[in-house]
Amino acid sequence: MSVHGAPPLESGSETPQRKAGGERSQLKLGRYEVVRELGKGAMGIVYLAKDPLIGRLVALKTIRPAAHVEDDETTEFQQRFIREAQAAGILNHPAIVTVFDIGVDETTGMNFIAMEYVEGQNLKEVLGQGRVMTWDLIGELIAQIADALDFAHSKGIVHRDVKPANIILIEGNRAKIMDFGIAKIASGGGNLTSTGQFLGTPNYMAPEQIKGAPVDGRTDLFALGICLYESLTRRKPFGGDSLTSISYKIVHEPFPPLHEINPQIPEGFEEVVANTLAKEPGRRYQRGRDVANALRAVARGDKPSQRTEPLLNDDTLLTQDRDRLPTIEMPFPDANAPLATQAVKAGAAAVPVAGSSTRPRTDRHPVVQHLHRTLTNVRALPAWRRHVPALLAAGIVFLLVAALLTTVVAIRNRQPAVPKVDRQAEAQRERERALRTEGNRLLAQGNTADAYRRFEELSRIAPNSPSVAVLVQKLAAMRTQEEVGRSQIILAKQKLNEGIALYNEKRFTDSIPVLQTAFSLNPGDPQALNYLRLAQQEEQKIQAAKFAREFRQGSTTAGVTTTGPKGGRQVGGGGSSTVAAQLTTVFTHPFVDGYMIIKAGSDIVLQENLYSDGRGIFRRRSPRPLNVTREVPPKNADMDIWVIVKSQNINEHRRIAHNFRPGSNQRLEITYNAQTKKFDYQLN
Repeated sequence: MSVHGAPPLESGSETPQRKAGGERSQLKLGRYEVVRELGKGAMGIVYLAKDPLIGRLVALKTIRPAAHVEDDETTEFQQRFIREAQAAGILNHPAIVTVFDIGVDETTGMNFIAMEYVEGQNLKEVLGQGRVMTWDLIGELIAQIADALDFAHSKGIVHRDVKPANIILIEGNRAKIMDFGIAKIASGGGNLTSTGQFLGTPNYMAPEQIKGAPVDGRTDLFALGICLYESLTRRKPFGGDSLTSISYKIVHEPFPPLHEINPQIPEGFEEVVANTLAKEPGRRYQRGRDVANALRAVARGDKPSQRTEPLLNDDTLLTQDRDRLPTIEMPFPDANAPLATQAVKAGAAAVPVAGSSTRPRTDRHPVVQHLHRTLTNVRALPAWRRHVPALLAAGIVFLLVAALLTTVVAIRNRQPAVPKVDRQAEAQRERERALRTEGNRLLAQGNTADAYRRFEELSRIAPNSPSVAVLVQKLAAMRTQEEVGRSQIILAKQKLNEGIALYNEKRFTDSIPVLQTAFSLNPGDPQALNYLRLAQQEEQKIQAAKFAREFRQGSTTAGVTTTGPKGGRQVGGGGSSTVAAQLTTVFTHPFVDGYMIIKAGSDIVLQENLYSDGRGIFRRRSPRPLNVTREVPPKNADMDIWVIVKSQNINEHRRIAHNFRPGSNQRLEITYNAQTKKFDYQLN
């Protein structure tokens, strides 16, 4: 917050209490002792105060009590005021103004927030004063704010009102951002704004903020990109005379390139600005630290880092391991077991192997030697000829049958059960598919109204689909724009009919401003242009006839027109004279249709077709180069230039601030590049 030139605290709406003897006591808010007033807002005052507990100076942000305190708007502002402290209170960053305390003064009932007291000027004041800042300093200050926003976004907080007035520049080339008064805690559930309402400053809003769509940290980065653009060029990238004009440019039109405004701006800033001012959030930098790294790379002379792609929220597939069969391990005989047990476990190990000695080994145990002598030279019967007891055979058969039955039951249990068909759910899904298909078809045909009705019905059937909700919001915004366009065309038609009526009544002077309004509302209407041209021609004839009559009468006091210096017309009257300026317009082009209009303030200087009708049977048109000189009344005004070519879908408009000095000769050269489809203007 800027504190330079803050006025001292005086009595006013918050009158300090006075002692019995008439002596004025010091104003206190809670436990804080007010020192002086720092500034006023629409609903509150900011004071410089002292915390008596620790002797620290703080800035107290208050809500001014009013008689309509129960008014819904004031109540909402108070709730947002408290939310500012709750949101900013969890932020502890060198580039963020720290919030210390929140309270209510028991005497006055005034809400206040105690925050860090920072001495410095905000960026808006610095730019307004025209202070010179180096390119590196601008990049570093914006990078510090980008780091602060990255920290806030990591805590789930979106500022939603990033602008130069909320960026404070302090000593040591450091910057701080303040006023999280309309910040949104993304993890919280409360939102005081109604659906479609947006908060913030129009010149620094992102397209999704204007459309009423959900916002996130990338919305703050768009606003920070506008602050960077304005710091580099001292101009706003999306200017206009009204909120509608500004909003339309932010959503639809590109910003003027930096090098066209100031070729001395380093090239790296162009890419950083382009990545922050992208219309779609997915095409911007995704994190504040990406913006900071890119700006610091430009300061080092390196190429700025590329923006990161947004993360994809794909569902995670869960897998299960297949069942595994157990492994049976056969242990070796225990070395500590009795020899007889080892011999039995050994089994056929006592049977001699062919080629080996059949004599009993003298080093074997006596029991092993006995078994060896017993089994030697005894031929075992084949397995199929051996006698199996009946009980054992029956047991084996029983076990086999039980195993077979167990296997069959297990196989049947493994088969998934056939799900029951929910016919109502199937019908709902089929209706959703039909509405989505029909809506997309109507949208492709440009039928926004019918497409909006289809997707609105789809949102009622599937209320939990975020994509459908976002699409419905976009279509609602498109419908609003179409309605605005239709109302503008209707108004243009009304003005055209009014101007034609005045023209038919031969009130040419009165019809010109009405026809100009009709043409500005609908530049594509040739009838408005033709009647405007005819009315101006008739007006020129009347003025010329008037001038001729005055010249014949030889009047020198009522307004005689003579030849002034440099060939300009000099209009004198009452002892004074005014010499008209001259404007020569040169335009070489390849167009075989369209027209060009030049206005100096409210005066139309030039209206010319860009083509010539051919002669002969086919009457083919050809481009008509312009080299026309017109007189302009001396004035300091904006010069508006229109080039309308319907066949090339060109609706070019350029505004140039210029001072038409008396008697001066100006030359305007316009060139068109057919490859890049861009116009270049040179005014000498």
